[in-house]
Amino acid sequence: MKIFALIMAFVFVSFAALQYNDPDPYIWIPIYLYVAALSYLAFKGKIIKPLFMISALSFLVGAIFMWPEQWEGVALKNGMKTIFIEQGRESLGLSMCFVTLVIYLLLGMPLRKVAQ
Repeated sequence: MKIFALIMAFVFVSFAALQYNDPDPYIWIPIYLYVAALSYLAFKGKIIKPLFMISALSFLVGAIFMWPEQWEGVALKNGMKTIFIEQGRESLGLSMCFVTLVIYLLLGMPLRKVAQ
């Protein structure tokens, strides 16, 4: 899990850096840096379950809320023709945050011994 957490910390810092030309970087840079910080905590083995659970749930709700009315993909070659493309990208970004935190929670849980 340590390698995964370190890779994801780098990925989310990279995502934050790529937000400089986004229409609303003041929202997305802190979100991605927050998940990068949580990834660093996971790397250090300091998974604070309530914090990770609340954060994961928040990202899931955000991803559902941001899902576009009409899916037009996340095409980079054509730029942003409609708001639906931007909403699709934002929804997928929040989904990646959610999935990453769920993986930390699942991998960070101690295995319970089966009662005999």
